[in-house]
Amino acid sequence: MRIGKLVGVATGAAAVALVVATPGMTRSQTTNAPAILTIKVTIGDSAITMRPSSAARGTNCIFVLTNRGKRTQRWVLGTPRRGQGKTIGFATNLTPDQQKTIVMFLDYRGLLPYSSSAAGGRVLKGTFRIR
Repeated sequence: MRIGKLVGVATGAAAVALVVATPGMTRSQTTNAPAILTIKVTIGDSAITMRPSSAARGTNCIFVLTNRGKRTQRWVLGTPRRGQGKTIGFATNLTPDQQKTIVMFLDYRGLLPYSSSAAGGRVLKGTFRIR
């Protein structure tokens, strides 16, 4: 009889422990996935259009760059540096009517300058805000 009572008490205690532990076990152990935002950049010979012109920190941004001008454009966002460790930004060349897609994770908060320049043409500038 004593063993039967001990088994019953142990089984009851185990059931109570499961009920108490269950809420803690159902919580996710990972963080939320970052947001994904598409930013369309249209570069012309005399103007740059960027929509939207800001994004939240922690966002994966897909920059869709399109050159609608008649000249090859050099697009620079932020301050990309070669061989100096961490960079914030990128640079690329776009021929007329070319489109490129670049993905960038925004782990920085602040203003990133951008510019576009063509050989023999003027330099177009602006800022992209990471909030």
